[in-house]
Amino acid sequence: MRFVRRWTAPPTIVAESLLGVPDALLTALQPGRPASGAAVAAALAGSVAPRELATDPPSWLLPEQGKSFRRVLATIERYRGAVLADPVGSGKTFVALAVAARLNRGPTACLVPAMLLAQWQRTAARLAIPVTLSSHEQVSRGHLPKAARGLVIIDESHHFRNPRTKRYRHLAPWLTGRPALLVTATPIVNSMRDLAHQLLLAIKDDALAPHGVRSLHSMLAGGCAVEALGQLVQENERVTEGRPLRRVQRSLPDETESAATLHCLDLLGQLRLSRNEAIAGLIRGVLLRAVASSPAALEGALRRYRRLLFCARDAAQAGQPMDRAELRRFTREMGDQLVWWELLPGNGTQGEIELDDLSQLERQVREVGTAVQQPDGKLDRLEHLLSENTPTLVFTAFRDTVRYLRDRLGHLRLAWCNGERAGIGHTPLARDAVLGWFRGPVNSSVAPKHLVVTDVAAEGLDLQRAARVVHYDLPWTPMRLEQREGRSVRYGSQHAQVEVIQFALPPELERQLKLERVLARKARIPAAAGIGPNGRHIWRWRAELAERFRSASAQSGVAVIDSSTPGLLVGFALHHPASPGALASTILWLAKDGSWSEAPAEVSHRLSLAAAQQDVVVVDPALLREWLALLAGPLRERLTLVRGRRWISPDPSSATRQAVNRIQSLIGDAARRRQPTWLAELEGALAFLASGHTAGEKTMVERLVQAPVRELGELIRRLPIQPFRWEGLEIRLTGLVVFRPAQGSSSPLASAGANTPDRIIRSRRDPDRLDQADSRQLPPHAHAAQPARPNR
Repeated sequence: MRFVRRWTAPPTIVAESLLGVPDALLTALQPGRPASGAAVAAALAGSVAPRELATDPPSWLLPEQGKSFRRVLATIERYRGAVLADPVGSGKTFVALAVAARLNRGPTACLVPAMLLAQWQRTAARLAIPVTLSSHEQVSRGHLPKAARGLVIIDESHHFRNPRTKRYRHLAPWLTGRPALLVTATPIVNSMRDLAHQLLLAIKDDALAPHGVRSLHSMLAGGCAVEALGQLVQENERVTEGRPLRRVQRSLPDETESAATLHCLDLLGQLRLSRNEAIAGLIRGVLLRAVASSPAALEGALRRYRRLLFCARDAAQAGQPMDRAELRRFTREMGDQLVWWELLPGNGTQGEIELDDLSQLERQVREVGTAVQQPDGKLDRLEHLLSENTPTLVFTAFRDTVRYLRDRLGHLRLAWCNGERAGIGHTPLARDAVLGWFRGPVNSSVAPKHLVVTDVAAEGLDLQRAARVVHYDLPWTPMRLEQREGRSVRYGSQHAQVEVIQFALPPELERQLKLERVLARKARIPAAAGIGPNGRHIWRWRAELAERFRSASAQSGVAVIDSSTPGLLVGFALHHPASPGALASTILWLAKDGSWSEAPAEVSHRLSLAAAQQDVVVVDPALLREWLALLAGPLRERLTLVRGRRWISPDPSSATRQAVNRIQSLIGDAARRRQPTWLAELEGALAFLASGHTAGEKTMVERLVQAPVRELGELIRRLPIQPFRWEGLEIRLTGLVVFRPAQGSSSPLASAGANTPDRIIRSRRDPDRLDQADSRQLPPHAHAAQPARPNR
């Protein structure tokens, strides 16, 4: 058989055939077919639903934990990192191990606090999931797992919120190129920077650029948080259903406590502390906290202050500066309070501490020591509560107070644990044995009912037997409150309700410490980011919208409804050929003056109005074109943000700029020498430098600046490969709802500014019938089968 090749002349394009368009971007926007407001509202709500990987969770996860499992998997697949921020006591350990079993073939590296190593080992063994465990303390010493590959789990990741710590500086480079799951119910402790530093351990700074966030660090460091943060931080709105409720009360001090407090404040007022106000404030804070706790805590704090003065005196006599570690040891009880050591003077510390205080301390220690056996109104309040025989956890900030309560309330046979030691009454016992009494039901009549602990027992432990949590000492952070209460407010609790009692400070002491004010202020920080029980949950609205409109029949198209406020509710998604699914889906409200908003409250309100429209109306083509021309503005702004700038970070670091200059110089040299392989590697390095970085990648940038020329080649070859840049993005509309005003017509469908009124083309009784002739009213590009990319 012979094949005849026929030549066909290419089409001729003449100037008369070209049509002018007001905006090239409009050629890519395809509104779709007419639809009811209810159908388009359902499509828009579904387009922004949290992404979940379509995989079945293991059978040992609870049904409500399955959603966290699927969302975390989808987040790690897209961003190579995620924060699992489900509430304390909701089983995050099980969810994290389920994710590890799904992603890793070999052992999973798990970095957990030392006190939780045994608990993680038991849980992983019971589930038959191989793990390699390392403690946070080992990470601080630079000891990290060597054999484990794949996903890394970091439990209680809020311990890695400060990049100045050794543990952070060791972990960040080690995590480069590894996916990580950060597990914490309290990712924000003191500021939103805490969350930024944790995210940057595994996630690039420009990860949310398609959602309109140029830099994670800049956004959170500026105290802002947007709903797009929910793409990275997963907090399941359903996991609280199986946990007990909390009933919070305050226990107020009486007049005797106020009198005792005033006496202690008079004693402390006689101490000069330091000529440096920062150091004086630090020492004063420790002593005031001790006053708030117990006479024994104050006696212990005064003794430690006396030892600090002895060290300062000895150093001064030897002509040496005092070791700052001595000051750190003195403030160890304030471990949950952020102390900016960098702001304290680095030299001459012994000259800043008032050695004259030694003459006062001997008398004060003796005087406070006698008060340990005197009547104590705060102690009486606790004794009254414990006499009710409700199993109770009592939290205090001082080990001296643990001993004080054990000795003064010995007739109640208290169990106690201070991290280093544990026991029942005066009998020392193994820590696990003591805590085991409070992990489950106990039938023995001799089992202790109450447990007194310091905050070392406030993270990760399951103490479901307790029906009451007492904050004998208030901590400095809401995070610590949540961690404490989560020991019993968790899955597996034996109680439908857990009572929480906070011991308030005497007014005189509160005026100086401002503890409750600090707690209230810090509680607003995670709430502003949408995290925690009091959070605004700025990203939950996506899941709530999807659930709310789930029963409606969704159709991506154009709807028209009458409204007193004209505008356009529009959904659009950014797609990239190298990424499965949409990179980002957005709903925004576009006003007639061109201003626009993505505020959840505004969008939710407009969706509700659209959902009430069941009829299908064809929009006037001229009106639709006007709205699309106005829509081009915010769409172009989003595209410009994502792909139109050289730097995603709004303020590249000095090291990044120096590295870019160095690489560009090498590129020019490689081009002159005609070295194509080396030139390609240098261009890859330049692409890496121009992108957002993780915390570990920032250290690689610094090495690029400092490394000698002979080591640059090897260093550049070890740089992470950029999966893709933001070029090649396309916008697809997911739905449009035109809000038009009725103009002097009794018909609710009167068109705004159209010569021919729009008509209903599909009735509520016959939803499948569509008048094909009426569809011609749509713009020509609305009938294209596939979306086209905008002209560039």
